[in-house]
Amino acid sequence: MRNACGARHLRLPLTAYAGRRYTGANMQTPHQAWLDCYLPQHADKLRARLQSPEWRRAIDGGLVQRVAGAMPQPPFGPSPDAVVCSYLVSRNGDRVRTRIASGDRDHESLVAELAKWSRDYERHPCSLTFVGLCLTFACNAVPRCLYCNQRPTPELLTDADWRAVIEQAAGQSAATGPYIYMTGGEPLLLGERLYGSNGLIRHATRLGCPVNINTNGFLLGPEVALQLVGSGLAKLHLSLDSAHAAVHDALAGQEGRFHVVMRALLNLQIARELLGAQQPIIHINCVLTRQNAWQFPRMLAMLLRMKRTHTPGHEGPYRSDPHLRDLGVHLIPVGGASNADRRLTADEVVRFYEHTWQEAAAEWDAYQEAIAVPVEQRLPFDDWAFFTSAYKRVRHGGDLQEYAAACAEGQYGRLALVGRCHISPSQAFVLPDGSQYWCGAHSVARPEALGNVRAAPLARNIAAGLSGHGALPNQRCLNCATATLYLNQSIEATLREQVDRWVADADGAPN
Repeated sequence: MRNACGARHLRLPLTAYAGRRYTGANMQTPHQAWLDCYLPQHADKLRARLQSPEWRRAIDGGLVQRVAGAMPQPPFGPSPDAVVCSYLVSRNGDRVRTRIASGDRDHESLVAELAKWSRDYERHPCSLTFVGLCLTFACNAVPRCLYCNQRPTPELLTDADWRAVIEQAAGQSAATGPYIYMTGGEPLLLGERLYGSNGLIRHATRLGCPVNINTNGFLLGPEVALQLVGSGLAKLHLSLDSAHAAVHDALAGQEGRFHVVMRALLNLQIARELLGAQQPIIHINCVLTRQNAWQFPRMLAMLLRMKRTHTPGHEGPYRSDPHLRDLGVHLIPVGGASNADRRLTADEVVRFYEHTWQEAAAEWDAYQEAIAVPVEQRLPFDDWAFFTSAYKRVRHGGDLQEYAAACAEGQYGRLALVGRCHISPSQAFVLPDGSQYWCGAHSVARPEALGNVRAAPLARNIAAGLSGHGALPNQRCLNCATATLYLNQSIEATLREQVDRWVADADGAPN
């Protein structure tokens, strides 16, 4: 099978799956070797990697037992849209219902009133749902990735400062802690300060905060993989731009980096299995450029062949398997003015979604058929890969051609913005100099910071920024993260539905 560029896809051969059927409730095989959860070819790679000198040293030295004996369970995170809606209704609902009772039926005005963030936020803060921590701008990718356009700041925060930020975030949350997103640079350069017994990951986990890290994988040897899994890490995003070694290496800046990432992925899988852990769930960050876009189906096929085919002991439908979306891909459109020549043109964006995306869907369908997922349990590709594409995940105010035109200008989120940024006062993003922004997109665009965590706590900085919050979204938001776009659309819809219900109740209409 070849794509429009003539590149051959690695269609999964059905013979590769012989004897590896998914049988739902009948798949109760915890006593079987964990290698049986993988396709034979990948199981052979895992077995060979397990016999490497690095893994033998880690195992013979007793590291597996030491880590397993002190391994916390990753906590569950909040439902961000539910948290924000509940907060806004609790703060503004009485005023809105009073207006409705007095005969006000100006729907837009009522929704706007319900969506207001109070100026007394510091005294009555919303539970935080997301805190991004750029722990360092240092990176061991030298030369750096071809598309890297990070702007480093001075690194002024100490480990004690980072701990204090995490404690503030957890303390501001009524139930589960916020999702803590640790990135860089390369966060693994912090070593045991990050994943050790007293590291930042365990600190957050103990406080009830699920943690995700982004990494290039260069430092993910057996010992680091075991300690990361054993730290209670909930999710890990690994950078991989192509299944084609030469293409990945060209984008990553140096020959040989593809094989380093592949080895890191094997190490993570082995560490999870040896420790009996379901987490971290591993996702792949793929920066989408003109150079690698057409190889997406091939990369998906490669990753599907590396997945667990089932989770031993899992009972229930395929959709509920804990590792269903393990090795899912986040396609991140290349950003920044310096990468304008690497962006897909409008015609190429259309071609990607009309053809390349369908080729990827065919790979997914073939995979489900090959591992014998019952027909009634099979998932459409757009469901399984709901987080993969910015175009597919959220609603856009235009058709594919209009979306493609916005993408060609580097404005990937422009058509999906709603009139209000509901989610941002429940978030924080902190850079190594302590500057605090509403979100990751603003930490890249760098408008004036809300404040600095060295001088004031998270809630006070958010409260200080609320005077200008009503102006969001603005030009700094045109590359808003897909997850943020999704949450804002969800919150907007929920608030509108709430106003509709209150009006219907006041008018005596049936719900």
